[in-house]
Amino acid sequence: MNLKTANLSKSYSHKIALLALLTFGTSISLSSHAAPLTISQQQAVNAHFSKLAQAQYAAETQMTEQLKQDFSQQLTAQEHEFMNDICPKYGMTFDVTTNACLRS
Repeated sequence: MNLKTANLSKSYSHKIALLALLTFGTSISLSSHAAPLTISQQQAVNAHFSKLAQAQYAAETQMTEQLKQDFSQQLTAQEHEFMNDICPKYGMTFDVTTNACLRS
């Protein structure tokens, strides 16, 4: 199959490209102008944003509580590890229930 393309002059192809760009740009800019919202539509949007804010607050609160819990667990583990290392240096044992070094 032989396909032949038409030879266009450079200036003509540039003009077509410019016209296509202008047409495309105009169609985008004309469709980007939205009509103002009606009162009921604005109320629906406000209700939606309120629900989003509540959901975000709940998620942030849950994440904060989880981080606090994780931090407390890590801190307790590190304290116990430290005390298990320190108490024997002084001839004592670490008691987990009282979190203190006890004489053996």
